[in-house]
Amino acid sequence: MEKKNKILWDENRQMKFDFSSALDVFEPHELANLYSEYLSDVDFVVEEKEKLICLEYKNGNVKNADNPEAFNQKLIREEFWKKIARKFYGTLFLIWACNKNQSDKLVQYVLLMESNPGMDAALKKRFTMKLMRQLPFKYNTRSEIQRKIINEFCLLDLKEWKEKYPQYPIYDV
Repeated sequence: MEKKNKILWDENRQMKFDFSSALDVFEPHELANLYSEYLSDVDFVVEEKEKLICLEYKNGNVKNADNPEAFNQKLIREEFWKKIARKFYGTLFLIWACNKNQSDKLVQYVLLMESNPGMDAALKKRFTMKLMRQLPFKYNTRSEIQRKIINEFCLLDLKEWKEKYPQYPIYDV
């Protein structure tokens, strides 16, 4: 059986993600693009022994950006946060369609976001709460829903990612 490459790049090819220690890593982008009018997707789904990490990476510090302030302007728009939430829903659909969570592992959504300047704790908390209201946590309390749809959401910067997930290093190229 061919060994799968678990070292992947962000869309701008400026960051390298090393998921070598993960059980598996799934990139739903190609499948989501089949119906891009309806589906959005996160960058990577990382499978661990007990959970799936749906990882969306947003970098407002892209080198040679034409308008470096544009990313910070996006953050204040509601449409940006709705799009980030839709990425989780589309990815969850593809995870289930591809039988990627047959053992009903915990599902965590991580938004790894770098912005310049960085976010202070109050702004980060506000953005986290804004997105949590848009994610399907309410389903976890409904008796007719038999599976947990989402267990956790966290908004991290690169430093926090390195502290929380040292097993998955990210390299600036």
